[in-house]
Amino acid sequence: MSQLDSLLQWIKNTEDENYKPSTHSFISPKTVVKDDGEWGRGICAATNVRNRELLMRIPPSFLLNYTTVLKHISKYNSQIKLQGSHYAQVYVPPSIHNDEDQFTEIYSRFELEELTNWSSFQLLSFFITFEMQRLQDSFWKPFLDMLPPASDFDLVPLTWHVLKVPHHQDLINALPPSTKAHTDKVIKRFETDYRVVKTCLKGKTDSCTDDILPVQSFLWAWMCINSRCLYMDIPQKKNNSDNFTMAPYVDFLNHSCEDQCSLKIDTTGFQVYTGQSYTPGEQIFLSYGPHSNEFLICEYGFMLNENRWNDLNITEQITKLLSRVQTDYLKDLDYYGDYTINVESGPSFRTEVALATLQEPNPGTSRRLQAFVNGITDGSSYDRHSGILLDEILQQVKYSCTELPVDEVNDDKLTILRKKVIQKLWKDASDIMEGQSK
Repeated sequence: MSQLDSLLQWIKNTEDENYKPSTHSFISPKTVVKDDGEWGRGICAATNVRNRELLMRIPPSFLLNYTTVLKHISKYNSQIKLQGSHYAQVYVPPSIHNDEDQFTEIYSRFELEELTNWSSFQLLSFFITFEMQRLQDSFWKPFLDMLPPASDFDLVPLTWHVLKVPHHQDLINALPPSTKAHTDKVIKRFETDYRVVKTCLKGKTDSCTDDILPVQSFLWAWMCINSRCLYMDIPQKKNNSDNFTMAPYVDFLNHSCEDQCSLKIDTTGFQVYTGQSYTPGEQIFLSYGPHSNEFLICEYGFMLNENRWNDLNITEQITKLLSRVQTDYLKDLDYYGDYTINVESGPSFRTEVALATLQEPNPGTSRRLQAFVNGITDGSSYDRHSGILLDEILQQVKYSCTELPVDEVNDDKLTILRKKVIQKLWKDASDIMEGQSK
C-alpha cells in the first residue's frame, strides 16, 4: 500500500472497524493527487467538477493544531486535565501500538501550564519532531509520512542559515535588502521557538536534547507548519498567530494568485469547496494570500514566474529621509514603515502618504496633508515632488543591485539554484523599477 493510500484510509477511518472517531470524513472521488515537474504534488480533477462543490471535509480529530496536540499529549499525562467543548470534539484512539517510549515519557512530565505558555508553532514543532521519531507508534504517522521532504525547503534562506549550507552567508548577503530583512525576521522567529522548546526539555529528560530534538528535524517540522498551516480559530489562544491548523490532503492544494477554492470550518471539520468548475486533468488551486515572491520564498520555499503581488520595498530608503517630526507624525497615524511599490498598481497609499509627509516640514499642522490622509483630496498637489523623490529612491535601489554570477563549473547544483532564486528576486525588483520609470 502506498503512503497516499494509507493517508486516505486513515482519514476515511477504514483501517479498523473498531476505530471510528468520526463519520464526517469526505474526500471527493472526483479528485486525484498527481505529481508534475512544475508544481510537484497537487490535486487535479479526475472528472468534471462543478462550481461550489464540496471537495473534502477533514474532521477535527484529523486536524493537527494546538487543541488536538494537547489532547494527544494528555493521553500520556494524567496530570493534564482539559476542559472545553473544543477538546470534546477530538477523539484520541485507544493504544494500538507501544505507548511506552522515551518520547511519551517526556510527555508525561509536562505540566499543563508549561504547554499552554508555548505558542502554537512551538507546540506543534515539538510534537511533530517527537512523533516522527515514534514511527509506527504514532497515530499521526499516515499524515506525517505525506508531509514534504526536507529538500522542498532547500531554497528557503532560513535553511541556508540554520544548516550552514555552502556559501550561506554570501548568499544571504546577496539577497535584495528587503528580502534579507524578511529573512532575518524568519531566522529570529525560528531561533526563538527552538530555544524555548529546547530549554523547557532540559528538565524533562536525561538524554541530550540535541539527540531527541535535532535542530534539522525541528527545522523541517517548523517549515512544514509554516508552509502548510491554514487559518482556524483556536479558542484557548489569544494571539492571532496561534490560530492555525494543519489539514491532511487539503495541504496538497498548490498556491495560485487567484482564489479558486473557499474554506469553511464548523463542528464537522475543515471543508474545501470549489470556486469554479474544472475539467478532467485541471489542477485545483487554493490562494494562500496576496503574497509576493519575496514572501513566498522566505516563508514557503517557492516562487511564481508571474506574480501580480510582487512589490518593491523601499522602507529603508524613505525612513532615512524622514525628520524626527515627520517620523513621529507617521507613527502617530500608524503609517510608519511598510512602504512598497506594487508591480501593477504602483506606490501603495502608505508610500504616497510618506512621500507627501517628506514635503511638509511640520506635517502635524498641514491642512493639505490632513485632507490627503483623510481622503478629502487625491493628493495630486504632491505628485510632482513625490515623483522626483521616488525617482531618486529608485536610483539608489538600482545602484545597490548585486551581481551574483552563476559558476556552472564550480558551483554545486543547489548553490546554482539558490543563486538563480536570488537573481529572480533582483529581476522582480528591476521589473518594478522599470515599470515605475515609464
